[in-house]
Amino acid sequence: MAEPQGAARPFQRKTVLIKRSLQLRYIGMVFLSVLAASMIVGIDVYYSLARVMAVECPVAVAGLSRFNGVLAVKVALYLALMLVVSLYVSHRFAGPIYRFEKSAQAVSGGDLTHRVSLRTGDELLELQEEFNGMIAALQALVRKDRNLAERLAERVGEIAQKLPEEAQAARTDLKDLRLELEHLTRSFKV
Repeated sequence: MAEPQGAARPFQRKTVLIKRSLQLRYIGMVFLSVLAASMIVGIDVYYSLARVMAVECPVAVAGLSRFNGVLAVKVALYLALMLVVSLYVSHRFAGPIYRFEKSAQAVSGGDLTHRVSLRTGDELLELQEEFNGMIAALQALVRKDRNLAERLAERVGEIAQKLPEEAQAARTDLKDLRLELEHLTRSFKV
């Protein structure tokens, strides 16, 4: 059984980097922000702790070089984890943004039956509701205009029929006007 057009359907993204440039910029911003904050706090704590250890327990300073090696490995692991988390978070935003772009293209092509359909749990669900509401409002306006154009076209056709035969030029102009009115909103799918 075919689904009605515009109906919400579950889908699973298989591509991690959906909008490569957007996601890479986002990952870079998150990564650099967290890295800068971590480095400032980490260096401050490390420096303060090393100074206290040098004064209070000079014997422990020798173990500090061994600690530096472990710390370097942990920092590398934390940075890798931070990259994975920022990739996941960027994916949660890039997917909906990609869907909005595709939906905007469909609507700009005249398909006012199209609706944005995001996955449950995706970011930007509120924007989805607003976007779909906007399309529904446009659809109602185009329907209203189409109905008015059809009524005007009928009226113009009636007037053209009532004209005497010797008013052929006016009749031709009215028929042309009627055709234009009939095609006024036909480029929209409502």
